[in-house]
Amino acid sequence: MGTNYYHRTNICKHCNRFEEKHIGKSSAGWQFNFQGYNAEQHRPPIMSFEDWKKELDANGKIVNEYGKECSFEEFVKMVEDKQTDKFNHFDYCTEKGYNMDNDWHDGEGYSFTSSDFS
Repeated sequence: MGTNYYHRTNICKHCNRFEEKHIGKSSAGWQFNFQGYNAEQHRPPIMSFEDWKKELDANGKIVNEYGKECSFEEFVKMVEDKQTDKFNHFDYCTEKGYNMDNDWHDGEGYSFTSSDFS
């Protein structure tokens, strides 16, 4: 079982409407799996954990799929701590022979995909 995380921005203080982007998913036994966004999907592109940290630290809120807020510091610690977990999505799927044309490792070894997932 896993938990999805989202970045909410442009939150209206009157009606609480917002824009939301999927950050990725935390699953037991797995390293955090990030949603990546190329230049057509987001400006600037989000292709690494460093890109996400810049985006998340700049504005908005981090919330999980249950609506619980997570501070920037808590989120970064959770992702970094999970890097020692057994499975990396990119490595696992590559070993199984799946098509990984939309997936990659960033420079620090974090797993990314530009495909929709939850």
